[in-house]
Amino acid sequence: MSRPARVTMVCTGNICRSPAMHYLARREWGDAAEVTSAGIYAEIGMDVPQPMRRAAERHALVIPRHRPTQLDTRILSQADLVLVATQQHARWIEAEWGGVAPHVFGIKEAAELAGRAQRPAGDTAAERLANAAAALHAAREADPAPLRSLDDPWSLDQGTYDRVMDEIVKDLAALTEWAGLGRTHESGDPER
Repeated sequence: MSRPARVTMVCTGNICRSPAMHYLARREWGDAAEVTSAGIYAEIGMDVPQPMRRAAERHALVIPRHRPTQLDTRILSQADLVLVATQQHARWIEAEWGGVAPHVFGIKEAAELAGRAQRPAGDTAAERLANAAAALHAAREADPAPLRSLDDPWSLDQGTYDRVMDEIVKDLAALTEWAGLGRTHESGDPER
């Protein structure tokens, strides 16, 4: 595979959960992935709120200026893997897609499936990430995991933002370890 895997993170407004997932995955997966994010009802013109930025900074993650993007079928069709925050987002995608999209998973669902899925095929981190959806889908077909929601912290207290960010970090770490990703160099080989 000569290109990075394409991964899209999805939430409602594309200002809290999906940007946190987006920039954390970009940092952790490095050159193996081209990570983007979008919202099913994107809050165009807004930016990531300060409480989400503070929650990310607790994990040494600085979220840059962010411009929300509206999710559409073009974005969905170009992605190798789509991670959503809630079941509502998955249902919205199913309606847009015209059925269940085998490359769409809740982030919590994907982390749980990774605990029992075969490691994705591939010699490089990019190949493994591009093949992650197929491995997760096979595990889901064999023994489904519930699509548990990642709470929306919008306009709640800092503790809620912190808890949601902690959950994102935990779930993304499970996927990173399972797929043998980690920060990568141009070659796609994990850093030593």
